[in-house]
Amino acid sequence: MVQHESQFRPWRPGAFWNGTHYGVYGLGHNTEANITLFNVSAPASNNIALGIGLKTALPLLEKKMPQEELKLTLGQMIPVSLEGRGVGNWSYAHLSGRVPKLGTRLTAGVSTGTRQIFGRTTVNFIGGYEHPVTERFNLRGDWYSGSHVNGLFITGFGYKVSNSNELFCGYQIPNSRQSGRSGFVIEWAKFF
Repeated sequence: MVQHESQFRPWRPGAFWNGTHYGVYGLGHNTEANITLFNVSAPASNNIALGIGLKTALPLLEKKMPQEELKLTLGQMIPVSLEGRGVGNWSYAHLSGRVPKLGTRLTAGVSTGTRQIFGRTTVNFIGGYEHPVTERFNLRGDWYSGSHVNGLFITGFGYKVSNSNELFCGYQIPNSRQSGRSGFVIEWAKFF
């Protein structure tokens, strides 16, 4: 899979664009390898980093609670600053599952990362939701607590354009002034 995300605000004051570019390759055993280019932006972030990592989503209680699709996700990324700020870390873990009958997936966990991605060292709560409306359309959102550059609540919708293309459109609300500005989010994913 490859994915591009743009966060942007076209109006002034505070117009901006921030892009994240992501590639993933499934290794089997619920594990994938990732490569991500972070913080490419206008105005310049002066914090562009290339991250390489792994993510594993371990199914839990598959036989006892199959409809809930419970998972423990563990991730580790090593971001290397492309602007001379060294090598950092991003580690995260979260639990997720579906609410019976509604089908809504809820996610909650913790994340810790360094300045190469977040602008400063941070430990924060992560949470999210995804609610299916139709087979192709869903409502979703996620939130990182804190006042770092990813300290945002982003809410919107996803649309499965085809079996191999998915589009997400949303709006971001920063937790504080240090987290940035409000604006739009558009994400496109291509599955192979």
